[in-house]
Amino acid sequence: MLPQGRLSRRDRAQAQDTPRLRTVSALLAAALVTGAFLLAPDRPEQSASICEQYHSEAACRVW
Repeated sequence: MLPQGRLSRRDRAQAQDTPRLRTVSALLAAALVTGAFLLAPDRPEQSASICEQYHSEAACRVW
């Protein structure tokens, strides 16, 4: 029989959670990037009307 490692149950549980945590983090990052692409306008002119409501046309001519 092989001797058991000296890792406690807590250490073994944390070692098993590390790949799961990385997977969840990667999925969250991918979801945030995808959401940014879907919610951001394709053309800045789409946001120009919002700018013109609060500022002059000259101030909004940054695009």
